[in-house]
Amino acid sequence: MNAQVEKSSIVTSVTLISALALLATVAFFVAALIGIITAIPSDDGSRKQAAVIDRIKPVARIVLTDPNAAPPVAAVLTGPEVYNKVCMACHATGASGAPKVGAKDLWEPRFAQGLDTLVNHAVNGIRAMPAKGGNPALTETNIRDAIVYMLAETGIKTDAAAPAPAAEAAPK
Repeated sequence: MNAQVEKSSIVTSVTLISALALLATVAFFVAALIGIITAIPSDDGSRKQAAVIDRIKPVARIVLTDPNAAPPVAAVLTGPEVYNKVCMACHATGASGAPKVGAKDLWEPRFAQGLDTLVNHAVNGIRAMPAKGGNPALTETNIRDAIVYMLAETGIKTDAAAPAPAAEAAPK
């Protein structure tokens, strides 16, 4: 029986060692698989660099220009276009005491001062009206055309068919 007990204990030992080795191998492969699945991809620095650039970008930009430089050339606008883009905000509603387009009783006393005076007031500003209606890109011709348009819409006829005043005429 000695030989049989010896053989049985050897078989049991080999089986136990084999089972433990198999268990260790399975555990190793499961751990390796989990490591591969949950691994964070390596960063080459590009995401970090993009985050740094975004974080330190300037908030504003300063542009220095020559105050004596000629103003940019304004787009050629008609009287109705200037009215619709700039003047309508106040002259359609009567905001801040602006005479409404169509209110002949408000426009006649102003027109009695002369078209040049109306243009001068609009260009330089008067009472609550800002200079050039708040749009410094407008020219005196744009303002004159818009005033002539508003007067025509109100029913006041002007003889201002020639839109360019002498001050804006090109030198000869």
